[in-house]
Amino acid sequence: MSRVAPALLFFSTWIFPVVSLPLLAWAWLTVAGGDWRIVALVLGVPVVFGYLMPGLSTNAVRRWYFTSGPRIGGYYVHHGFVYASKMAFVLLLALHDPRVAATWTGATATALLVGGATAFGGWWHDIHAIRAGKIVLSGSEGDPRGAEVALASFAPPCYFAIGATYTAAVLLAWHHLGEGIAAFAGAFLGALALLCLVPSVVFLTLDPSARRALKTLILKGG
Repeated sequence: MSRVAPALLFFSTWIFPVVSLPLLAWAWLTVAGGDWRIVALVLGVPVVFGYLMPGLSTNAVRRWYFTSGPRIGGYYVHHGFVYASKMAFVLLLALHDPRVAATWTGATATALLVGGATAFGGWWHDIHAIRAGKIVLSGSEGDPRGAEVALASFAPPCYFAIGATYTAAVLLAWHHLGEGIAAFAGAFLGALALLCLVPSVVFLTLDPSARRALKTLILKGG
């Protein structure tokens, strides 16, 4: 695994987003019956989320940072597209039939499935990125083992919350899309707000270091 992990990290971070996004856009357009609004929801919401929330975590709260490749402060220049490609791909695999997600039981099952896959995949990626020195947790510099322990205390539940909330938010917006740009904008912003809120609450609940850093940031701002 020590030889395979770096190759998988490189593929996951740099190759997969570039190759998969056009294919995912086409696949989701097919699933949505040609409705571009669904494609914009499925791909656009995690793109914005993937820039906004990791940007706050790395550049404002400074809970962790990345060390390789082109970056904006502490995170990748294409960070939002990394999130969008992976999240939209997992949702596409889980949502084999959009009609299933039209029911509460189907939507819940899909959200749990995507949440579980995101929890494992995100945790696995970050563990190996820490071991490779590509992610550093603040306060654990020079202590990869301590960083792994800290990561395990919050990453799986947080990634589960990201995957499950993304699924629930997108499906909810999908099935309540009205006519016109204003209705679409409301659905998009509502899904984005939900995706930003729920995982953030989980993260701050589980990680004392993030709470302290956020409190310090707020006090300095005040």
